[in-house]
Amino acid sequence: MRTYDKCATYTDEGNPKMQNTSKMFFRYVPVGSIDIDWGVHVTTTGFSIIPPNSQYPFARHPSLYHFTWERGRVLDEYQIIYITSGNGVFESSYGSMTVAEGSVIFLFPGVWHRYRPNRKTGWNEYWVGLNGDFPDRMVEKGFISPKHPVWTIGFDEAIVDHYMQLVHLVDMQPIGYQQIISSMSLQILAMILADIRSLRAGDDHTAALMRRAKTMLAERVDAGVDMEKLAKELNISYPHFRRIFKQYTSLAPHQYFLQLRINRAKELLRGTELPIKTIAFMLGFENPYYFSRFFRKKTGLPPGDWRHGKHQDAASNSSTIQNG
Repeated sequence: MRTYDKCATYTDEGNPKMQNTSKMFFRYVPVGSIDIDWGVHVTTTGFSIIPPNSQYPFARHPSLYHFTWERGRVLDEYQIIYITSGNGVFESSYGSMTVAEGSVIFLFPGVWHRYRPNRKTGWNEYWVGLNGDFPDRMVEKGFISPKHPVWTIGFDEAIVDHYMQLVHLVDMQPIGYQQIISSMSLQILAMILADIRSLRAGDDHTAALMRRAKTMLAERVDAGVDMEKLAKELNISYPHFRRIFKQYTSLAPHQYFLQLRINRAKELLRGTELPIKTIAFMLGFENPYYFSRFFRKKTGLPPGDWRHGKHQDAASNSSTIQNG
């Protein structure tokens, strides 16, 4: 999973003694005529990490999006919200339902709704707002319905990864990004609908457990992970966790996590101008020299050389030798 760093952190104003820190990134996307003609366009995207006993919702969104539990809210767009940890409740014009870990919440234009995490658990949420002819057709053809707004699909790392790619592109705003993120929002929808179909067909419990484990590792890529504690969170023994994880990924959990950190380091080296020392700290390395040694051991090059394209030169030379 890719994680990005332009996010706000807020101390829980409602209960300052708890010293909880909530993290949030969000953007509202300007929409032009070309974007509308595309058939689907993104209006907003972001993520929030809401610790237990935290204020919810934040009061920092524009009035069009902000709501209180007492009043609820009606939007003029669709939203797809993915809850990767914690639980809570969702209510709409069609009734009330529980939101569990791994749930997707669909919001529909013109439909009153409200939702919030359980104060004891908090939750992590990712969202994308979209509009256009395509989502309208999805409702018309019965792929999604306001009568069934909440689905528990489990933990899917690829979905989280796509959300974070959206966040990155909206933050960077390269030329043509609106069409790119709009297409990515449809990929998110397609993956969610595939998971829903899998559930209807009787999804394997172990596969769902491994998706959850992979998501938890991806969300903690910027910090160390105690694999035995992670197994305990999953309610299985560590030897069993390690065995089935390797069956599903071909890597032991620790090796898989190291690969996630290397991939994240490559993204930051390639896509930002952040100092190597800063990247090391962002990935949970207290010592930048250890990070450099770790990176070189895994890639064959120190971070600075990799950033300046020497990995591409090495690959090109290797190809030339093989072709010769």
